[in-house]
Amino acid sequence: MTVEFIPGQNAPLQASVVTFRASSQTPFDVSALVTDAHLRALSSEDFVFYNHPTTAGVQLAGDSIRVELDRVHPNAAAVLCIVSVDPSHAQAGAFRTAGLSAVLTDESGSVVGQFAIPTAGSETAVICWELYRRNGAWKVRGVGQGYAGGLAELIGVHGVEVDDAPASSAAVQQVHDVEPVEDGRGLERMWMIFEDASRSAASLISSSEYAMTRLDTELTAAVADASTRNSPAGVAAREAAQNRHDELVETARASHTRDSAQLVRELAVVDTVLPRAMASWESPVWASEKGATPQSVETVISSDGVRLGVLTAADRGTLTVPYCLPIPLTRPVWVESTSSAAAIGVVSALTLRIMAAGPMPLLDVVDLTGAFTSLTDRLSALLEGPVIRNHSEISARLTNLAQSVDLAELARASGMSTDQTAPSTQRLLILGDFPHGYSESDVHAIMFLAERGPMIGLSIVLVGDDESNSTEESVSALSNGCRHLPAAGEIDVQDPWTGSHWVLVPDVLDPANQSQLFAALDKF
Repeated sequence: MTVEFIPGQNAPLQASVVTFRASSQTPFDVSALVTDAHLRALSSEDFVFYNHPTTAGVQLAGDSIRVELDRVHPNAAAVLCIVSVDPSHAQAGAFRTAGLSAVLTDESGSVVGQFAIPTAGSETAVICWELYRRNGAWKVRGVGQGYAGGLAELIGVHGVEVDDAPASSAAVQQVHDVEPVEDGRGLERMWMIFEDASRSAASLISSSEYAMTRLDTELTAAVADASTRNSPAGVAAREAAQNRHDELVETARASHTRDSAQLVRELAVVDTVLPRAMASWESPVWASEKGATPQSVETVISSDGVRLGVLTAADRGTLTVPYCLPIPLTRPVWVESTSSAAAIGVVSALTLRIMAAGPMPLLDVVDLTGAFTSLTDRLSALLEGPVIRNHSEISARLTNLAQSVDLAELARASGMSTDQTAPSTQRLLILGDFPHGYSESDVHAIMFLAERGPMIGLSIVLVGDDESNSTEESVSALSNGCRHLPAAGEIDVQDPWTGSHWVLVPDVLDPANQSQLFAALDKF
Protein backbone atom coordinates (compact mmCIF):
# COMPACT_ATOMS: atom_id res chain seq x y z
CA MET A 1 0.00 0.00 0.00
CA THR A 2 1.30 3.45 -0.96
CA VAL A 3 2.12 5.69 2.00
CA GLU A 4 1.56 9.45 1.62
CA PHE A 5 4.35 10.96 3.72
CA ILE A 6 4.49 14.23 5.62
CA PRO A 7 7.75 15.74 6.97
CA GLY A 8 9.16 13.57 9.75
CA GLN A 9 6.92 10.57 9.07
CA ASN A 10 8.60 7.16 8.87
CA ALA A 11 7.59 3.65 7.85
CA PRO A 12 9.19 0.21 7.48
CA LEU A 13 10.71 -0.68 4.10
CA GLN A 14 9.63 -4.11 2.94
CA ALA A 15 11.43 -3.95 -0.42
CA SER A 16 15.15 -4.74 -0.61
CA VAL A 17 15.61 -2.60 -3.75
CA VAL A 18 14.06 0.85 -4.09
CA THR A 19 14.30 3.61 -6.65
CA PHE A 20 14.08 7.31 -5.86
CA ARG A 21 12.64 9.79 -8.35
CA ALA A 22 11.45 13.36 -8.01
CA SER A 23 9.45 15.90 -9.95
CA SER A 24 9.44 19.70 -9.93
CA GLN A 25 8.78 22.67 -12.17
CA THR A 26 12.34 23.75 -11.34
CA PRO A 27 15.08 21.90 -13.29
CA PHE A 28 17.03 19.70 -10.90
CA ASP A 29 19.56 16.89 -10.44
CA VAL A 30 19.26 13.90 -8.11
CA SER A 31 22.05 12.57 -5.90
CA ALA A 32 22.55 10.43 -2.79
CA LEU A 33 24.81 10.43 0.26
CA VAL A 34 25.67 7.35 2.36
CA THR A 35 26.20 8.29 6.02
CA ASP A 36 26.88 6.97 9.49
CA ALA A 37 24.45 7.12 12.43
CA HIS A 38 25.26 10.81 12.94
CA LEU A 39 24.43 11.59 9.29
CA ARG A 40 28.10 12.17 8.49
CA ALA A 41 29.33 10.87 5.12
CA LEU A 42 31.32 7.63 5.39
CA SER A 43 33.78 9.14 2.90
CA SER A 44 33.80 11.44 -0.12
CA GLU A 45 33.46 8.29 -2.24
CA ASP A 46 30.00 7.73 -0.77
CA PHE A 47 28.50 10.80 -2.40
CA VAL A 48 26.72 9.63 -5.56
CA PHE A 49 26.18 12.27 -8.28
CA TYR A 50 26.78 12.78 -12.01
CA ASN A 51 30.60 12.81 -11.65
CA HIS A 52 30.63 9.80 -9.32
CA PRO A 53 27.58 7.70 -10.26
CA THR A 54 27.99 4.68 -7.99
CA THR A 55 29.07 3.40 -4.59
CA ALA A 56 28.26 0.18 -2.73
CA GLY A 57 24.55 -0.49 -3.18
CA VAL A 58 23.72 3.00 -4.52
CA GLN A 59 23.68 3.95 -8.20
CA LEU A 60 22.70 7.01 -10.23
CA ALA A 61 20.69 5.88 -13.24
CA GLY A 62 19.63 8.81 -15.40
CA ASP A 63 17.17 10.88 -13.39
CA SER A 64 16.80 8.36 -10.56
CA ILE A 65 18.73 6.80 -7.68
CA ARG A 66 18.62 3.01 -7.30
CA VAL A 67 19.40 1.64 -3.84
CA GLU A 68 20.05 -2.06 -3.22
CA LEU A 69 19.72 -2.08 0.55
CA ASP A 70 21.41 -5.46 1.04
CA ARG A 71 24.53 -4.18 -0.75
CA VAL A 72 24.88 -0.86 1.09
CA HIS A 73 28.14 -0.62 3.05
CA PRO A 74 27.78 -2.56 6.34
CA ASN A 75 29.04 0.46 8.31
CA ALA A 76 26.37 2.70 6.80
CA ALA A 77 23.37 3.76 8.87
CA ALA A 78 21.50 5.83 6.28
CA VAL A 79 21.20 6.84 2.63
CA LEU A 80 20.02 10.41 1.99
CA CYS A 81 18.11 10.96 -1.28
CA ILE A 82 18.71 14.50 -2.53
CA VAL A 83 17.50 16.93 -5.18
CA SER A 84 19.34 20.13 -6.11
CA VAL A 85 18.69 22.77 -8.74
CA ASP A 86 20.55 22.35 -12.02
CA PRO A 87 22.88 25.39 -12.14
CA SER A 88 23.51 24.96 -15.87
CA HIS A 89 19.86 25.43 -16.75
CA ALA A 90 18.66 28.80 -17.91
CA GLN A 91 15.74 28.67 -15.45
CA ALA A 92 17.93 27.73 -12.48
CA GLY A 93 16.78 29.24 -9.21
CA ALA A 94 15.27 28.07 -5.98
CA PHE A 95 12.62 25.39 -5.78
CA ARG A 96 9.19 26.92 -6.03
CA THR A 97 6.85 26.90 -3.06
CA ALA A 98 4.74 24.16 -4.63
CA GLY A 99 5.31 21.26 -6.97
CA LEU A 100 8.35 19.47 -5.53
CA SER A 101 7.51 15.84 -4.89
CA ALA A 102 9.41 12.61 -4.42
CA VAL A 103 8.49 8.98 -4.89
CA LEU A 104 9.98 5.62 -3.90
CA THR A 105 9.19 2.52 -5.94
CA ASP A 106 10.11 -1.12 -5.52
CA GLU A 107 11.74 -3.30 -8.17
CA SER A 108 8.38 -4.05 -9.80
CA GLY A 109 7.69 -0.34 -10.15
CA SER A 110 5.02 -0.29 -7.45
CA VAL A 111 4.95 2.94 -5.43
CA VAL A 112 5.83 2.37 -1.77
CA GLY A 113 6.00 6.03 -0.72
CA GLN A 114 5.00 9.45 -2.03
CA PHE A 115 6.01 12.77 -0.54
CA ALA A 116 4.74 16.25 -1.49
CA ILE A 117 7.58 18.35 -0.07
CA PRO A 118 6.76 21.78 1.37
CA THR A 119 9.29 24.45 0.39
CA ALA A 120 9.68 28.12 1.23
CA GLY A 121 10.88 29.18 -2.22
CA SER A 122 14.49 29.79 -1.12
CA GLU A 123 15.90 26.23 -1.10
CA THR A 124 18.29 25.18 -3.86
CA ALA A 125 18.90 21.69 -2.43
CA VAL A 126 16.56 19.43 -0.47
CA ILE A 127 16.89 16.08 1.33
CA CYS A 128 13.76 14.23 0.24
CA TRP A 129 14.10 10.79 1.84
CA GLU A 130 16.24 9.23 4.52
CA LEU A 131 16.58 5.46 4.17
CA TYR A 132 17.96 4.26 7.48
CA ARG A 133 18.76 1.10 9.44
CA ARG A 134 17.04 0.51 12.75
CA ASN A 135 17.62 -2.71 14.71
CA GLY A 136 18.85 -4.50 11.60
CA ALA A 137 15.87 -3.51 9.43
CA TRP A 138 15.52 -0.68 6.92
CA LYS A 139 13.01 2.14 7.29
CA VAL A 140 12.24 5.30 5.32
CA ARG A 141 11.57 8.80 6.62
CA GLY A 142 10.18 11.75 4.69
CA VAL A 143 12.57 14.62 5.48
CA GLY A 144 12.00 17.69 3.29
CA GLN A 145 14.98 19.57 4.77
CA GLY A 146 16.05 22.44 2.55
CA TYR A 147 19.31 24.40 2.05
CA ALA A 148 19.53 27.84 0.50
CA GLY A 149 23.27 27.34 -0.02
CA GLY A 150 22.64 24.53 -2.47
CA LEU A 151 24.27 21.15 -2.85
CA ALA A 152 27.68 22.39 -1.66
CA GLU A 153 26.20 23.49 1.66
CA LEU A 154 24.13 20.34 2.06
CA ILE A 155 26.98 17.88 1.60
CA GLY A 156 29.37 20.11 3.56
CA VAL A 157 27.04 20.01 6.56
CA HIS A 158 27.08 16.22 6.29
CA GLY A 159 30.86 15.90 6.25
CA VAL A 160 31.86 15.98 2.58
CA GLU A 161 34.73 18.43 1.97
CA VAL A 162 33.95 20.81 -0.89
CA ASP A 163 36.01 23.60 -2.41
CA ASP A 164 33.13 25.73 -3.64
CA ALA A 165 30.98 25.99 -0.54
CA PRO A 166 29.49 29.48 -0.28
CA ALA A 167 31.25 31.82 2.13
CA SER A 168 27.96 32.84 3.67
CA SER A 169 24.91 30.60 3.59
CA ALA A 170 21.59 30.31 5.31
CA ALA A 171 21.03 27.88 8.14
CA VAL A 172 20.43 24.22 7.48
CA GLN A 173 16.67 24.36 7.41
CA GLN A 174 14.99 27.49 6.19
CA VAL A 175 12.19 29.03 8.21
CA HIS A 176 9.10 28.67 6.13
CA ASP A 177 6.41 31.32 6.16
CA VAL A 178 5.02 30.14 9.47
CA GLU A 179 1.36 29.26 9.30
CA PRO A 180 -0.93 28.63 12.27
CA VAL A 181 -0.33 25.20 13.74
CA GLU A 182 -3.07 22.81 12.71
CA ASP A 183 -5.20 21.14 15.35
CA GLY A 184 -3.53 17.95 16.47
CA ARG A 185 -0.20 18.72 14.75
CA GLY A 186 1.60 20.86 17.34
CA LEU A 187 3.47 17.96 18.91
CA GLU A 188 4.72 16.79 15.52
CA ARG A 189 5.97 20.31 14.79
CA MET A 190 7.90 20.50 18.06
CA TRP A 191 9.49 17.07 17.58
CA MET A 192 10.61 18.02 14.08
CA ILE A 193 12.44 21.00 15.59
CA PHE A 194 13.89 18.75 18.31
CA GLU A 195 15.07 16.31 15.65
CA ASP A 196 16.74 19.10 13.63
CA ALA A 197 18.53 20.29 16.77
CA SER A 198 19.59 16.74 17.65
CA ARG A 199 20.99 15.96 14.23
CA SER A 200 22.91 19.23 14.15
CA ALA A 201 24.30 18.47 17.62
CA ALA A 202 25.27 14.95 16.54
CA SER A 203 27.09 16.37 13.52
CA LEU A 204 29.07 18.73 15.78
CA ILE A 205 29.93 15.94 18.21
CA SER A 206 30.92 13.54 15.42
CA SER A 207 33.11 16.15 13.70
CA SER A 208 34.81 17.10 16.97
CA GLU A 209 35.51 13.47 17.84
CA TYR A 210 36.85 12.78 14.35
CA ALA A 211 39.08 15.86 14.56
CA MET A 212 40.50 14.70 17.90
CA THR A 213 41.10 11.16 16.62
CA ARG A 214 42.90 12.48 13.55
CA LEU A 215 44.96 14.87 15.70
CA ASP A 216 46.05 12.01 17.97
CA THR A 217 47.06 9.93 14.94
CA GLU A 218 49.01 12.75 13.32
CA LEU A 219 50.75 13.77 16.57
CA THR A 220 51.74 10.17 17.18
CA ALA A 221 53.26 9.98 13.71
CA ALA A 222 55.04 13.33 14.19
CA VAL A 223 56.85 12.17 17.33
CA ALA A 224 57.44 8.56 16.30
CA ASP A 225 60.96 9.21 15.03
CA ALA A 226 63.12 10.36 17.96
CA SER A 227 65.71 11.83 15.61
CA THR A 228 63.24 14.36 14.13
CA ARG A 229 60.89 14.75 17.08
CA ASN A 230 62.28 18.13 18.16
CA SER A 231 63.54 19.25 14.78
CA PRO A 232 61.96 22.17 12.90
CA ALA A 233 60.21 19.62 10.66
CA GLY A 234 58.78 17.78 13.67
CA VAL A 235 57.57 21.02 15.26
CA ALA A 236 56.01 22.09 11.94
CA ALA A 237 54.25 18.72 11.59
CA ARG A 238 52.74 19.06 15.05
CA GLU A 239 51.64 22.62 14.40
CA ALA A 240 50.08 21.61 11.07
CA ALA A 241 48.20 18.77 12.75
CA GLN A 242 46.88 21.12 15.43
CA ASN A 243 45.85 23.67 12.80
CA ARG A 244 43.94 21.02 10.83
CA HIS A 245 42.17 19.96 14.03
CA ASP A 246 41.26 23.54 14.95
CA GLU A 247 39.98 24.34 11.46
CA LEU A 248 37.76 21.25 11.35
CA VAL A 249 36.33 21.93 14.79
CA GLU A 250 35.77 25.59 13.97
CA THR A 251 33.99 24.69 10.73
CA ALA A 252 31.76 22.20 12.55
CA ARG A 253 31.01 24.66 15.33
CA ALA A 254 30.22 27.44 12.86
CA SER A 255 27.79 25.13 11.06
CA HIS A 256 26.15 24.17 14.34
CA THR A 257 25.95 27.81 15.43
CA ARG A 258 24.29 28.67 12.13
CA ASP A 259 21.80 25.81 12.55
CA SER A 260 21.04 26.85 16.13
CA ALA A 261 20.47 30.48 15.17
CA GLN A 262 18.01 29.34 12.51
CA LEU A 263 16.14 27.15 15.01
CA VAL A 264 16.02 30.03 17.50
CA ARG A 265 14.36 32.18 14.85
CA GLU A 266 11.93 29.42 13.94
CA LEU A 267 11.01 28.75 17.57
CA ALA A 268 10.42 32.46 18.19
CA VAL A 269 7.81 32.49 15.44
CA VAL A 270 6.27 29.09 16.16
CA ASP A 271 5.90 29.93 19.86
CA THR A 272 3.39 32.62 18.95
CA VAL A 273 1.06 30.16 17.19
CA LEU A 274 1.42 27.03 19.32
CA PRO A 275 -1.40 25.78 21.52
CA ARG A 276 -1.10 27.04 25.10
CA ALA A 277 -0.20 23.58 26.39
CA MET A 278 3.11 23.74 24.49
CA ALA A 279 3.83 27.47 24.26
CA SER A 280 6.19 29.32 26.59
CA TRP A 281 4.71 31.39 29.39
CA GLU A 282 5.90 34.50 27.49
CA SER A 283 3.93 33.61 24.35
CA PRO A 284 1.05 35.95 23.46
CA VAL A 285 -1.30 32.94 23.59
CA TRP A 286 -0.97 33.16 27.39
CA ALA A 287 -1.49 36.94 27.50
CA SER A 288 -4.25 38.25 29.73
CA GLU A 289 -3.12 41.73 30.77
CA LYS A 290 -5.07 44.82 29.76
CA GLY A 291 -4.44 45.58 26.12
CA ALA A 292 -3.20 42.08 25.28
CA THR A 293 -4.97 39.94 22.72
CA PRO A 294 -4.86 36.31 23.84
CA GLN A 295 -6.44 33.62 21.72
CA SER A 296 -10.18 33.84 22.05
CA VAL A 297 -12.40 30.91 22.89
CA GLU A 298 -13.16 30.55 19.19
CA THR A 299 -9.52 30.55 18.06
CA VAL A 300 -7.89 28.50 20.83
CA ILE A 301 -6.07 25.55 19.28
CA SER A 302 -6.56 22.18 20.91
CA SER A 303 -3.32 20.42 21.73
CA ASP A 304 -2.05 16.91 21.12
CA GLY A 305 0.91 17.50 23.43
CA VAL A 306 2.04 19.13 26.64
CA ARG A 307 5.32 20.87 27.43
CA LEU A 308 7.46 19.61 30.34
CA GLY A 309 10.33 22.07 30.08
CA VAL A 310 13.30 22.96 27.89
CA LEU A 311 16.33 21.04 26.68
CA THR A 312 19.79 22.59 26.72
CA ALA A 313 23.40 21.51 26.25
CA ALA A 314 26.08 23.72 27.77
CA ASP A 315 28.74 22.65 25.26
CA ARG A 316 26.52 23.50 22.27
CA GLY A 317 25.58 27.12 22.79
CA THR A 318 22.48 28.84 24.12
CA LEU A 319 19.79 27.06 22.07
CA THR A 320 16.88 25.84 24.22
CA VAL A 321 14.40 23.38 22.70
CA PRO A 322 10.94 22.85 24.22
CA TYR A 323 10.44 19.25 25.35
CA CYS A 324 6.87 18.12 24.70
CA LEU A 325 5.04 14.81 25.20
CA PRO A 326 1.71 13.41 23.96
CA ILE A 327 -1.44 14.18 25.90
CA PRO A 328 -2.87 12.21 27.66
CA LEU A 329 0.50 11.22 29.11
CA THR A 330 1.35 7.71 27.96
CA ARG A 331 3.50 7.26 31.08
CA PRO A 332 2.93 8.87 34.47
CA VAL A 333 5.24 11.74 35.39
CA TRP A 334 7.01 11.27 38.71
CA VAL A 335 8.18 14.55 40.24
CA GLU A 336 11.08 13.66 42.52
CA SER A 337 10.98 15.48 45.85
CA THR A 338 11.30 14.56 49.51
CA SER A 339 8.34 16.88 50.20
CA SER A 340 5.32 17.72 48.06
CA ALA A 341 5.60 21.38 49.08
CA ALA A 342 8.98 21.63 47.32
CA ALA A 343 7.44 20.28 44.11
CA ILE A 344 4.59 22.81 43.83
CA GLY A 345 6.34 24.78 41.06
CA VAL A 346 6.78 21.83 38.68
CA VAL A 347 3.38 20.31 39.54
CA SER A 348 1.61 23.64 38.98
CA ALA A 349 3.29 24.20 35.61
CA LEU A 350 2.42 20.74 34.35
CA THR A 351 -1.12 20.94 35.73
CA LEU A 352 -1.84 24.29 34.10
CA ARG A 353 -0.55 23.07 30.75
CA ILE A 354 -2.71 19.92 30.91
CA MET A 355 -5.64 22.15 31.85
CA ALA A 356 -4.93 24.21 28.73
CA ALA A 357 -4.70 21.23 26.38
CA GLY A 358 -8.49 21.16 25.97
CA PRO A 359 -11.15 20.10 26.39
CA MET A 360 -11.04 21.29 29.99
CA PRO A 361 -10.12 18.26 32.12
CA LEU A 362 -11.48 16.86 35.33
CA LEU A 363 -9.09 16.97 38.25
CA ASP A 364 -8.54 14.44 41.08
CA VAL A 365 -5.99 15.33 43.76
CA VAL A 366 -4.50 13.44 46.70
CA ASP A 367 -2.84 16.01 48.97
CA LEU A 368 -2.33 14.55 52.43
CA THR A 369 -0.14 17.42 53.67
CA GLY A 370 -1.94 20.39 52.10
CA ALA A 371 1.09 21.17 49.92
CA PHE A 372 -1.00 21.91 46.82
CA THR A 373 -3.64 24.16 48.40
CA SER A 374 -2.53 27.26 46.49
CA LEU A 375 -3.03 25.32 43.26
CA THR A 376 -6.25 23.45 44.05
CA ASP A 377 -7.92 26.60 45.40
CA ARG A 378 -7.44 28.26 42.00
CA LEU A 379 -8.76 25.19 40.15
CA SER A 380 -11.57 24.30 42.56
CA ALA A 381 -14.22 24.47 39.84
CA LEU A 382 -12.51 21.65 37.97
CA LEU A 383 -12.22 19.22 40.87
CA GLU A 384 -14.03 15.96 40.27
CA GLY A 385 -14.40 15.60 44.02
CA PRO A 386 -12.99 17.12 47.20
CA VAL A 387 -9.22 17.09 47.54
CA ILE A 388 -8.29 13.94 49.46
CA ARG A 389 -6.67 14.86 52.77
CA ASN A 390 -7.00 11.50 54.53
CA HIS A 391 -5.24 8.33 53.39
CA SER A 392 -8.39 6.29 54.11
CA GLU A 393 -10.14 8.02 51.19
CA ILE A 394 -7.53 7.20 48.55
CA SER A 395 -8.76 3.71 47.64
CA ALA A 396 -12.32 4.80 46.93
CA ARG A 397 -11.19 7.54 44.51
CA LEU A 398 -8.85 5.18 42.66
CA THR A 399 -11.63 2.59 42.47
CA ASN A 400 -13.96 5.12 40.86
CA LEU A 401 -11.34 5.94 38.23
CA ALA A 402 -10.69 2.26 37.58
CA GLN A 403 -14.42 1.71 37.09
CA SER A 404 -14.44 4.49 34.48
CA VAL A 405 -11.70 2.62 32.63
CA ASP A 406 -13.66 -0.64 32.87
CA LEU A 407 -16.75 1.04 31.44
CA ALA A 408 -14.69 2.44 28.56
CA GLU A 409 -13.33 -1.04 27.83
CA LEU A 410 -16.85 -2.49 27.87
CA ALA A 411 -17.96 0.19 25.43
CA ARG A 412 -15.18 -0.75 23.06
CA ALA A 413 -15.84 -4.45 23.44
CA SER A 414 -19.50 -3.85 22.54
CA GLY A 415 -18.59 -1.74 19.53
CA MET A 416 -19.93 1.50 21.02
CA SER A 417 -16.48 3.06 20.63
CA THR A 418 -13.14 2.17 19.05
CA ASP A 419 -9.46 2.51 19.89
CA GLN A 420 -9.43 5.50 17.56
CA THR A 421 -12.22 7.28 19.44
CA ALA A 422 -10.72 10.27 21.27
CA PRO A 423 -11.69 10.69 24.94
CA SER A 424 -14.54 13.18 25.33
CA THR A 425 -12.53 14.98 28.02
CA GLN A 426 -9.11 14.93 29.61
CA ARG A 427 -8.57 13.86 33.22
CA LEU A 428 -5.67 14.51 35.54
CA LEU A 429 -4.83 12.58 38.71
CA ILE A 430 -2.27 14.20 41.04
CA LEU A 431 -0.92 11.90 43.75
CA GLY A 432 1.04 13.85 46.35
CA ASP A 433 3.19 12.48 49.17
CA PHE A 434 3.63 9.12 47.43
CA PRO A 435 3.97 6.36 48.65
CA HIS A 436 3.30 7.45 52.25
CA GLY A 437 -0.28 6.68 53.23
CA TYR A 438 -0.92 4.52 50.15
CA SER A 439 -1.72 0.83 50.57
CA GLU A 440 -0.35 -1.94 48.36
CA SER A 441 -3.77 -2.24 46.71
CA ASP A 442 -3.61 1.51 45.96
CA VAL A 443 -0.27 1.01 44.24
CA HIS A 444 -1.70 -1.78 42.06
CA ALA A 445 -4.69 0.42 41.22
CA ILE A 446 -2.33 3.23 40.15
CA MET A 447 -0.38 0.80 37.96
CA PHE A 448 -3.65 -0.28 36.34
CA LEU A 449 -4.61 3.34 35.71
CA ALA A 450 -1.14 4.08 34.33
CA GLU A 451 -1.57 1.31 31.77
CA ARG A 452 -5.24 1.68 30.85
CA GLY A 453 -6.10 5.21 31.95
CA PRO A 454 -5.12 6.98 28.70
CA MET A 455 -8.19 5.43 27.03
CA ILE A 456 -10.35 7.76 29.17
CA GLY A 457 -7.92 10.65 28.68
CA LEU A 458 -6.26 10.17 32.08
CA SER A 459 -2.81 11.60 32.82
CA ILE A 460 -1.09 10.85 36.13
CA VAL A 461 1.40 12.95 38.10
CA LEU A 462 3.01 11.47 41.21
CA VAL A 463 5.10 13.40 43.73
CA GLY A 464 7.58 11.73 46.05
CA ASP A 465 11.15 10.70 46.58
CA ASP A 466 12.56 8.39 43.90
CA GLU A 467 11.46 4.84 44.74
CA SER A 468 13.14 3.03 41.83
CA ASN A 469 15.14 0.93 44.30
CA SER A 470 12.35 0.45 46.83
CA THR A 471 12.20 -2.86 48.67
CA GLU A 472 8.47 -2.85 47.90
CA GLU A 473 8.38 -4.59 44.51
CA SER A 474 5.16 -2.94 43.33
CA VAL A 475 6.36 0.56 44.33
CA SER A 476 9.70 -0.02 42.58
CA ALA A 477 7.94 -1.29 39.43
CA LEU A 478 5.66 1.76 39.37
CA SER A 479 8.59 4.13 39.84
CA ASN A 480 10.58 2.50 37.04
CA GLY A 481 7.59 2.77 34.72
CA CYS A 482 7.31 6.54 35.17
CA ARG A 483 9.02 9.45 33.48
CA HIS A 484 10.98 11.24 36.21
CA LEU A 485 11.35 14.99 36.65
CA PRO A 486 13.26 16.78 39.41
CA ALA A 487 11.34 19.20 41.61
CA ALA A 488 14.41 21.43 41.30
CA GLY A 489 17.42 21.21 39.03
CA GLU A 490 17.75 19.20 35.85
CA ILE A 491 17.78 15.67 34.44
CA ASP A 492 19.57 13.98 31.53
CA VAL A 493 17.60 13.12 28.35
CA GLN A 494 18.77 11.24 25.24
CA ASP A 495 17.25 12.09 21.90
CA PRO A 496 15.77 9.09 20.02
CA TRP A 497 17.47 9.80 16.68
CA THR A 498 21.20 10.09 17.40
CA GLY A 499 21.50 9.37 21.13
CA SER A 500 22.84 12.86 21.85
CA HIS A 501 22.56 13.92 25.48
CA TRP A 502 20.51 16.94 26.54
CA VAL A 503 19.71 18.47 29.92
CA LEU A 504 16.00 18.83 30.67
CA VAL A 505 15.09 21.76 32.92
CA PRO A 506 11.40 21.44 33.92
CA ASP A 507 9.07 24.41 33.66
CA VAL A 508 7.96 25.85 37.00
CA LEU A 509 5.06 28.05 38.01
CA ASP A 510 4.18 29.76 41.28
CA PRO A 511 0.35 29.73 41.51
CA ALA A 512 0.46 32.52 44.10
CA ASN A 513 2.34 34.92 41.81
CA GLN A 514 1.20 33.94 38.31
CA SER A 515 -2.46 34.84 38.43
CA GLN A 516 -2.40 36.21 34.86
CA LEU A 517 -1.74 32.71 33.49
CA PHE A 518 -4.70 31.28 35.36
CA ALA A 519 -6.75 34.22 34.12
CA ALA A 520 -5.79 33.31 30.56
CA LEU A 521 -6.95 29.78 31.27
CA ASP A 522 -10.36 31.12 32.35
CA LYS A 523 -10.89 32.38 28.80
CA PHE A 524 -11.51 28.87 27.47
